[in-house]
Amino acid sequence: MQTVSPLPPRVELPAVQQSLLWRARPYDLLRSCREKLGDAFTLDLGSHGTYAMFSHPDALRDIFSADPAVLHAGEGNVVLRPLLGAHSLLLLEEKPHQRERRMLGPAFHSRRIEQYGAQVRDATLSALQDWRPGQPVVIQDVMQRVSLRVILTAVFGLDGGARADELSERIQAFLNDSKFNLGNLGQLREEHQSEAWVAYKRSLERIDELLLEEVRHRREVKDCERGDILGMLLAATYEDGAPLEDGVLRDELMTLVVTGYETTATAIAWALHWLHDSPGALERLREELRGLGAEPEPAALAGSAAPWLKAVCQETLRLHPIIPVVARRTRVPFRVQGHEVPAGVTVAACIYLAHHRPETFADPDVFRPERFLERAWSPFEYLPFGGGVRRCIGMALALYEMKVVLGFVLSRFELVPLDTQVRPQRRAVTIAPSGGLRMRVERLRA
Repeated sequence: MQTVSPLPPRVELPAVQQSLLWRARPYDLLRSCREKLGDAFTLDLGSHGTYAMFSHPDALRDIFSADPAVLHAGEGNVVLRPLLGAHSLLLLEEKPHQRERRMLGPAFHSRRIEQYGAQVRDATLSALQDWRPGQPVVIQDVMQRVSLRVILTAVFGLDGGARADELSERIQAFLNDSKFNLGNLGQLREEHQSEAWVAYKRSLERIDELLLEEVRHRREVKDCERGDILGMLLAATYEDGAPLEDGVLRDELMTLVVTGYETTATAIAWALHWLHDSPGALERLREELRGLGAEPEPAALAGSAAPWLKAVCQETLRLHPIIPVVARRTRVPFRVQGHEVPAGVTVAACIYLAHHRPETFADPDVFRPERFLERAWSPFEYLPFGGGVRRCIGMALALYEMKVVLGFVLSRFELVPLDTQVRPQRRAVTIAPSGGLRMRVERLRA
C-alpha cells in the first residue's frame, strides 16, 4: 500500500525571501530547491500563496490528467485578473472554459496558421529593413515589434492607421514597464491606491478604450471577412445563437495580446543566444537555410524541409519554456505522487525543472538540438506550452512564427553578441535574456 505524506518538504527560507527570489531570480530559486529537496517541494510566496511544486513526469501526469473540477487553473492565474479580465480563457473554469476554447480553436488550426505566413514574413522584413553592418540591436525589442505587428494584423486585422499606431505604442509602453511583470502583479492592488496602481489603471483603461473602439467599428461595418481572429470571433455565436459581448471580446483579445507579445520574442532571443554560443549548431542551420534558396517561403521554413531549424526551436523551448511554471488551485484534497495536497493550495507543474532533469535529458544544461532528431518524449517530459486540456491554444502559431522569423534573420544577417555574460531576467510575462540580448550586425549575407 502506497504511503501518503502531506505537502512536499518546505523551503527553509522566510516567505519574504522566497518571494523576492521568485521575483528576481526564479531559475536560481527553483534549481536550489530541487538540489536540496528533490523533485517536489513547497514554496511560501507570500501574497501569491503556498505552492506545492512538482517536476517528476509521473507527478505532471497526475496534474494534467486531473478532473478540471478538482484543479482550477483560473484560480491559479488569478493574479492576471486585473490585466486580462474575468472572461479571459486563462481565468475561466470547466464548462465556460471549454466553450470559449471551442470558439477560439479554429483561429489556431494548422491550416489557418499557414495563412498568417505572409503577415509574419512582412512583419519580420519590416523590422529588419534598417539593419546595417556595425549597427547594435537589442534582439528582444526588435522581436517584440515583430510579434506585435503580427498580433495587430493576424488578430485585429489592423495594418496601419491612427488606432493601430496608438495601440501599438501603448501596448509596448505598458508591457515593457518593469513594474508590471508577473512577479510584481500580485503587489498591485486596488485597495492600496498606490501611485503604481493608479498608473497601471490609467494605462490599461486607454488600451481597453482602443480595443473596444475597434470591436465596435468592426460590428458597425459588419466586417467579419478579413480572415483575422477578431473577425472570426465577431461571426461566432454561442449555442443559443447569441454573439460574444464586447466585454468578452475585450478580455479574449487582451489575452491574445499579452500572451503573444513577449513570449515568442523571448523564445527567438534565447534561440539566437544559444546558436551564437554554439558555432557548430549555427553553421548547420545556415547550411540548411542555404538549401532553401535565397528567398525561402514561410511554408518551407516552417515545414519538413527545415528539420534542424525545428530542432533548434524545440531545444530552445526545452531550456527556456515559454512559462516556467503553470499553476492549479486545489478545490478538494488532491493526491500527487504520494503527497496529499490540501484544498486551497496551489499545485504547480514546474516545466523548467522537468526540462532540466538529467534522468530525462542527458546533459540537461547543454544546448543540443540533435536530441530532438534522435527521439521523442512524452507530453509529461517535454511540455514547453503546458499540458492537459489547458495547453496553450496558441502553441502552433508561436512555433510557426519562431521558425519563420529565425529563418529570415539568419538567412540575411550575421550577428555578433555584445554581452559577455547573459543571464535570465524576468520581464512582463516571460524570463528573457538580460539586457534584451544585445548584438551587433556584422554583415549582410548575400
